[in-house]
Amino acid sequence: MEKETWMKKCYNVLINKYVIVIIVFASIFVFVGDHSLIQFVKRAKKIRSMEQQIEATNQDIREAEHTLRILENTDSLERFAREKYLMHTDQEDVYLVD
Repeated sequence: MEKETWMKKCYNVLINKYVIVIIVFASIFVFVGDHSLIQFVKRAKKIRSMEQQIEATNQDIREAEHTLRILENTDSLERFAREKYLMHTDQEDVYLVD
C-alpha cells in the first residue's frame, strides 16, 4: 500500500506541467543546437588541443631564437655548419662514424 502511494506521488510530480517543461528545456540545453552542453565540451577539448599546439610552436620559436643567437658569431657559425651540415674545408677529411 505504501509503495502505491509513493508511486502515485512520483507520477503526479512527473505529470506536473512545470516538471515537463523543465525536463524538455534541460534536454534541449544538453543535446540540441550550437550552444548545447555537448558542443561546449567538444569546443573545450579543441581549445585544449590548440593550446598544446601553441605551446609546442612557442618552444620551436624559442629554439630557433637560441640558434639564431648562436649563429650571430662567425666562430659558432662555422661550428654549426660543421656539425649540422657536415661541411669541411679543403684540407680536411670527414669521417662519419655510426
